[in-house]
Amino acid sequence: MAQLKTKESLSCYRKYHPPGGSNIQTIKLNAIFIQNSLKKGYTKEHEQMKFDLAWEAKGNGENFLTEAARSATDEERELFKVKKDKIVDFVNLSQQQEYEIVNKHENHKEVAYYRRRGIVPIIVGETFVCKVCNYKFPKKNKKGVCDNCKNE
Repeated sequence: MAQLKTKESLSCYRKYHPPGGSNIQTIKLNAIFIQNSLKKGYTKEHEQMKFDLAWEAKGNGENFLTEAARSATDEERELFKVKKDKIVDFVNLSQQQEYEIVNKHENHKEVAYYRRRGIVPIIVGETFVCKVCNYKFPKKNKKGVCDNCKNE
């Protein structure tokens, strides 16, 4: 059975719980949970990236969580239209780092939010680099400018 080696990783672990559960429940450590709902953006590429992150973490002796829920901030409730919890695609507990795997269904404001909050967005599928801010986004248009810069 995997164990958390530092107080920091244990503290980080305690922030997360199974989706639909509560903070007194724990989520299985170093397990890969996959979704098969194309309507919600869970493509094979999305799930493969989750596996790749897990493979790399285990290869480095690190602990991780997948599809882990945590209490959403007020900004997340508004931006992502969630009531209580935000489900995070991948959490590296050893590094205390959240990763969101982004498909083209997620808007550019969400991707910018991830970057601003220190969450690593990993974009799968076609991408483009915005000509104004020079950040990479999921390809949704042919203009070469992200929605954030276009609206400014």
